[in-house]
Amino acid sequence: MEELRKDPADVLLAVLRENLSVQDIDMDSKFYALGGDSLTAVRVVNDARAKGIPITLRDLMVRQSVRGMMGVPSVLEALAGDGSGAPDGGTPEAAAFSLLDPRDRALVPEGVADALPASALQIGMLYLCETSQDPLLYHSMDGWEVCAPFDEKGFRSALTALCRRHPALRTAFDFGGLSVPAQLVWADAEPELSIDRATGADEAEELVRDWCDRRLASPIDWRTPSLVRCHVVVLPESFHLVLAAHHAVLDGWSLSRLAVELMTLYSAECGGQEAGLPALSASVQNDFIAAEQSAAASPAAAEHWFGQADVEPLLFDGSKHDKIPNADQRCELGLDAGLVRSLNGVARMLGVSVKAIALAAHVRALGTWTRREQDIVTGVVFNTRPVSAGSDLATGLFLNTLPVRFPTVNDTWAGLIRAAADAESKSAPYQAFPQALVVERLGRPAFDVTFNFMNFHAYEELDRLTSVPTRGRWRRGKPSFPFHVNVEISGTEGQIRIGFDSAYVARPTVEAHASSLRQALVSLVANPVSPAGRSTQDERGIRS
Repeated sequence: MEELRKDPADVLLAVLRENLSVQDIDMDSKFYALGGDSLTAVRVVNDARAKGIPITLRDLMVRQSVRGMMGVPSVLEALAGDGSGAPDGGTPEAAAFSLLDPRDRALVPEGVADALPASALQIGMLYLCETSQDPLLYHSMDGWEVCAPFDEKGFRSALTALCRRHPALRTAFDFGGLSVPAQLVWADAEPELSIDRATGADEAEELVRDWCDRRLASPIDWRTPSLVRCHVVVLPESFHLVLAAHHAVLDGWSLSRLAVELMTLYSAECGGQEAGLPALSASVQNDFIAAEQSAAASPAAAEHWFGQADVEPLLFDGSKHDKIPNADQRCELGLDAGLVRSLNGVARMLGVSVKAIALAAHVRALGTWTRREQDIVTGVVFNTRPVSAGSDLATGLFLNTLPVRFPTVNDTWAGLIRAAADAESKSAPYQAFPQALVVERLGRPAFDVTFNFMNFHAYEELDRLTSVPTRGRWRRGKPSFPFHVNVEISGTEGQIRIGFDSAYVARPTVEAHASSLRQALVSLVANPVSPAGRSTQDERGIRS
């Protein structure tokens, strides 16, 4: 290969510089210390493979530096040969229906462009939605205000183009007509668009709230595309916009990508220009399903995750396991710019992700809350986008929530942060393993608290669209976990956002826990090598 005729280390350095937008990178610079995250890691691995250097996500997460990755056995083997056997990034596009049993192909309705098995997570989500009869369960909403006059014709054209571009917006489900539960990608579908008009800001905000809380609560038929809905409230010189999607077809990163692309397409329509969006791969969803099937068949993956979860429940006893939580309550606490800068500084110093730091603070706060210092288990949301070309631009459901066990939280902050980073890197080969298989083996939920770290830097592209400036972005969602903790970084600031079911835990306790988590973040940046001691916050009344 042409790239392998160059110095492979120089090739890797160039890949890192391009994807991290940092030029001052040497052989020993660490990926996370340079600001890397899980989405950037996927792009780095894809680009390296395209240039004939066969690293894996785990190689990047563990080795981190170019010098370290050049010592990976598979890399050494590839470079010792002529490069002909090295991956070239040219994974063939999956043929339509290639993952479907041929006998099912004749049963697919006319008008379906592709069909493939539904993922275990999709099946579980839709089952819970049907069982609970809660129309807002697993619905995600992104909203913002566009500071420009509304052009209805241009907006409808942009929404149509977005739907044609992304198969997830044309996806529905069939759980009875084929031999397996399937997701059907229709050739034509259009998200439902509703438009209200307001004369002032207060009225506009009330119409947005009404749509989200009342009108969106009308049941959605997951058998019919599209599972995405859009609402616009028009003001004389601006408009509010909400994108709502069933989580079974879109994850949070995908929603942020759609926001960027919808505004890019709308700006191009209004200006009579080409949007210039990059081409998308049609294989990413197929690659994810194939990876899940492979992980589900792996005894090593099963043992890894069962070993993480085989611990007494953290918060709630088994008496409520048959009840689907209604986590419709929210508690939010801001993280100021100074604290966010400090978190990034500690990440660079320790060579870890900001997610690992936030996870360490989360489990320490859980230890304080539960008065337990050993065997803290929390569900952690992992990015499971396959390492295939263009997967960072694809939209769909590429997440998995799996148990992570901390043998002790009685450590220094640096030690606890390292344990969090090691837990993610050790689990990297197994992150597509279906959570349902862990639950089946345990005979109970694998965890009762979840943690999600979010840094949707795709929104930085939205901020650069000066022709359609935006402000006031917000996000809402309702999973089926009784207590879910989100730490989100957005630009220079951040937020702790906790969703909870008040039947399981009282609001004052949740507020105390949010404060305890924030204090943990403050403590660890003040002195990362100090003991991760207990907070002084009063967190009585945990169990209801």
